[in-house]
Amino acid sequence: MISSVSTKLLGITAASVERYLSLKGWVRDHNFRNRNMMVFDYLEPKRRIAVPASETYDDFYVNLNETLCTISVFEQRSVDDIIKDMLTIFFDRMEFRIVSTLSRDGKLPLDYAANCIEGLKDLILYSACAEQKAQPVCRRTSNTAKDYLDCFNLAQTEIGSFVINIDTQVIDEQDEQLRLKNSPVIFPPEHKIITRIYTAISQIYEAVEQNQKPNEVASNAYETGMTANMCEALMKLKPLNDNAEIHATIRYASALTQSFDNNNPIVFGEHHFYVIDELAKIYRDEYLCQDVVLTGLVKSLSKGDDERTIKLSTHFEGRYRAIRMELSDENYRVACDAHRDDREVEVAGELDMSLPRWQLTKIEYFKMV
Repeated sequence: MISSVSTKLLGITAASVERYLSLKGWVRDHNFRNRNMMVFDYLEPKRRIAVPASETYDDFYVNLNETLCTISVFEQRSVDDIIKDMLTIFFDRMEFRIVSTLSRDGKLPLDYAANCIEGLKDLILYSACAEQKAQPVCRRTSNTAKDYLDCFNLAQTEIGSFVINIDTQVIDEQDEQLRLKNSPVIFPPEHKIITRIYTAISQIYEAVEQNQKPNEVASNAYETGMTANMCEALMKLKPLNDNAEIHATIRYASALTQSFDNNNPIVFGEHHFYVIDELAKIYRDEYLCQDVVLTGLVKSLSKGDDERTIKLSTHFEGRYRAIRMELSDENYRVACDAHRDDREVEVAGELDMSLPRWQLTKIEYFKMV
């Protein structure tokens, strides 16, 4: 029967145990006669341990539990820490620990918990979008980025506060065994998505620690880390009526990095959420509102009691778009003539791209070409 410690072991495989021990300096004895067992030697000081060769064997987890206790004594580390390392041999893991009065009993209000999950899903989605194309604001998610969401899973949680673990497999166990020892490591897209998230969180933390202004961070943060969409995703982890702390820990797959040097927890509080919120506003204000000069054809006109509006078909950022604008009486008459004669017009103003239907405002001039 599996002990209380061993209930955490169900994600550990024989391959992950073998990889962990090899990274720690243990050498497998491939000449051991019983192929149902894996035997490992540590040369100095001399030690020998054995575990079943497959997680499908009935006694695998019982034996593993005993092996972990032996390793714990040998390494002078807790069993829980060793378990975390073994669980992330082939997986990158993001851990978000929510410390607040809302989570004091290890529970969260359902509305807030749903916001947290939605925020973390968006964080991954928009990190994937930024890896495809680094830009301050992603106006439309790509199908490829949506596909990557299927590669991320909620992992087993932990006791204490409220912890959300998200895993993604970045190393295939079978491929790992076949890979040549000195062959170059190829970082998969899922790992790059996780790395961008860690970079983004670090940018915010360092901005607060170094008293940087949000506009200083905004100048180039989106190139490798934080974007407006990722900011808005993280803001969903902030409860409305509570000053929660978020402890974020990123653990990279040790089989990928060839080490157990995982990142230290980054703690988010009220000041960090302020910077995140301001950064999102800066990106949206500066990137989604641009001074432009557009040339195109008037495709439709609409005249009401107090407004005169048109839709202009124009080529902008590599594609044709329909831009709505409200005109003065004089400019509207020019638009009517241009529409009648099928002539192009030129207009200057401020393009607002924050809405689903783009709109030109603060028009400086409107004329036929």
